[in-house]
Amino acid sequence: MKKHMHILFVSIGLLTSQLAISQKDQLNIVEKTSVNLSLSKSIELYNLTRFNDAIALLKKAELMDTTNWKIQYWMGKSFYELSLYYAAEECASRALELISRSDDADAGLNELLAYVNQRLGNIDMAAVHFKKTAQLMGTKTAKLNNIFFYIDQCELALKDMKAGITNIREPLSPLLNTLDAEYAPILINDGKELIFTARRPETTGNNLNPDDLQYYEDMYHAVWDITKNDWVIQPGTFIDFNTNGFDAMSFVAENGLYGLTTVNTSAAEKTTKSSDIFEITGDVPFQWSSMSVIKNKSINTDYFEGGATLSENNEGGRQLIFISDRKAENSGMDLFVVQQTDDVWGTAKALPKNINSLDNETTPFLTSDGKYLFFSSDGLPGYGGYDIYYCENIEGVWSAPKNLGLAINSANNDTHFQFNPKTNQCVFASINESGDYFSYDLFKADLSKLDYPFVTK
Repeated sequence: MKKHMHILFVSIGLLTSQLAISQKDQLNIVEKTSVNLSLSKSIELYNLTRFNDAIALLKKAELMDTTNWKIQYWMGKSFYELSLYYAAEECASRALELISRSDDADAGLNELLAYVNQRLGNIDMAAVHFKKTAQLMGTKTAKLNNIFFYIDQCELALKDMKAGITNIREPLSPLLNTLDAEYAPILINDGKELIFTARRPETTGNNLNPDDLQYYEDMYHAVWDITKNDWVIQPGTFIDFNTNGFDAMSFVAENGLYGLTTVNTSAAEKTTKSSDIFEITGDVPFQWSSMSVIKNKSINTDYFEGGATLSENNEGGRQLIFISDRKAENSGMDLFVVQQTDDVWGTAKALPKNINSLDNETTPFLTSDGKYLFFSSDGLPGYGGYDIYYCENIEGVWSAPKNLGLAINSANNDTHFQFNPKTNQCVFASINESGDYFSYDLFKADLSKLDYPFVTK
């Protein structure tokens, strides 16, 4: 009898245990369903460029499932888009550790690891992951995703680093460079005046751009203070010109009476349909009194236009080069040129295809004589992100673009280059590390010892 009772108790115990296991399995199914729904929703948010919202949702999913590599992967992608490269690296490395436990591999994960390492300057590791990505994708898909282009970027950087080429940039000012984004520097009046653009909390209207949750941009004016040995902001210069939207100055004439600005109020005040190019003028140098949109339908369209630069030409007129995405379905952001004769603007035309790549060209700058054009591109051979290039105008024809090299460019975005032929000094903007965050800062460099054709010996 006792033996039968013992068997009965064991049977009951096994049944209870099986019920418990069944309940646990049922709970896991509920959790997995919740995780999968959160993951799916976060991918939707990512595709809508709502990266912070995606991260918040992914962190909740992570609390339920700490072994899901896809959670870490998409969190890493979101951090990457927010320029939080160290956080992106941590998530991507964790995802790689989790996926490796099943002896699996994923092209997208290796691609993310390649991008992150490239931005952090770990070029060797970036090259390894780009090559692994190409292997996993296959040649055809890798070509479609420009993976071999990125491999070439890494190999060019490694080759120049091995040759001993070092970057000569210096921060323009520790006072002006903050955790926020500063870019588009323009040095004028023999280096005594500085115009730049920034996205700071004190921006006009104090509004955040809903797309990236950063403040809209404003134009800033600073003068060099010889007693402080640094720049001092002049708060009143653009008080009547900065809008509640995006405002940036891209060109100032040497006499300080004329300039070109880009204004985009489409999301804030809705006074422009997109970004438009404006002329800003005044009777006193660097003290502007009026600003008006350029009324030429081939210059300002319903698409994005901006970043304009200007030069005098040998025929007594002027030429304007600017950027537009009016052909974005074919070649991204392109450079366009238009002539002005007798104060009348002609018809804008795209620059040649050897300059305008299938990707994006931006932030052009013309020397005052119109002989040299500088611009940034992410579609021409370089080191990563946007690189700075130059072309020479030879008898009215632009030469093929040449990369400024590793002395100026980096594996991150390098843009807004401006050069003074009288002093051989240049200023530009570049993505720079500020703690755990990466944002645009202002830089300068002395080019007098470098072998460029535009440098005065």
